[in-house]
Amino acid sequence: MFGIPPHINFKKEIWVLLSSILIIHIAAYLIVPIFPILLKTEKKLNPSEVGLVIGAGSLFIQLGSIIAGILSDRIGNKFTVVIGNAIQFIALFGLGLSTSVVPLTLFSGLNGMGTGIYIPTTKAAISYLASQEEATTAFSLRAVAANIGTSIAGIFVLFFATNSNFYVAGGVYAGLIIISWIFLPVGCGSQPCPAIPLKDYINIFKDKVFIVFSLISALMWAIYTQLGLLLPLRGEVVLGNVNKIGVIWTVTSIIVIIIQPIISRKFLEKHAPVLSLSVGTILLGLAITLIGWSTNFTFLMIFSILFIFGQMFMMPTFDNVTKLIADPSLLGAYFAVANFASGIGGALGSFVSGRLVDLYGIVASPIPWITYGILSIIIVALLQLPIMQSIKKS
Repeated sequence: MFGIPPHINFKKEIWVLLSSILIIHIAAYLIVPIFPILLKTEKKLNPSEVGLVIGAGSLFIQLGSIIAGILSDRIGNKFTVVIGNAIQFIALFGLGLSTSVVPLTLFSGLNGMGTGIYIPTTKAAISYLASQEEATTAFSLRAVAANIGTSIAGIFVLFFATNSNFYVAGGVYAGLIIISWIFLPVGCGSQPCPAIPLKDYINIFKDKVFIVFSLISALMWAIYTQLGLLLPLRGEVVLGNVNKIGVIWTVTSIIVIIIQPIISRKFLEKHAPVLSLSVGTILLGLAITLIGWSTNFTFLMIFSILFIFGQMFMMPTFDNVTKLIADPSLLGAYFAVANFASGIGGALGSFVSGRLVDLYGIVASPIPWITYGILSIIIVALLQLPIMQSIKKS
């Protein structure tokens, strides 16, 4: 089922984590496909302000990641996840109630902080629970679970795309808090979480391979975040119907559910991580560039699917490379720093895109779209640096 090899027999705690990931993506993607449009139409923000609000969410993922690294290694993954969910619950209701750029930016930042706490904590938890042989499959199934949640949310967005989505999503987070409290395992797998002195985090920044990889991954995330920002803005102009964007997210999510395990078995598990990241980056950059030339629903769908194929090569590899590089005694901290880099990249990508759209428009000029195509080529060149060979060997 879903491409799980017959010899893989996950612990039940991993299935609980995968289920929580599914639920949280239902909540998140009640907002993500239409967030730029809600900010533009319901909150009356201009493109630069939209980029600022969305970028604040990505930026504060950094702070959440650092908090996650500190908390998860001290109070355990379960309680850290609950804290992250509670912060996102508050943030979504705040976004629903806010009507001006300052509170919207603050609550978007708060939501990013909650996301930053949740994501690396669940990744670290899966790493603690899964053996190295199970890791690639576990992280691939994490992508499948996420996309099942995304597809369910996309169907909802097809019929409901209003300010009330913030409150519905907040309600889902409230339910997830209860589920996480009851069912998630205490500690870090089968043993207590290690108490890591804060000074030990400095050692991570002495790991040259990981630091270089983190800097390159930040650039990758600058491209990855563009689908959530530029597709809705382009779709609003081309389609004239925000609800149809939910269809694109649902279809692409179903494709991930079906295809991700196949790509994992046939490619990711057989080839070097750097090759997988290179293929994924090229597909992301090409897709974003072509979305800029899309003039109807069919082309938006085709190039969004192309983007999702890039995601399927890239995202599971990110997580597995982090585990390969990390000191096993500092898993939570490594995933926190990795998420920190992702937040930096996502924030810069959102800020730059908002500014580019303000300057050149969403349909008037190809410059915003070509920019990300060129960036993808630069990233692939950086992945070929000699220092990245150690990841190839791993």
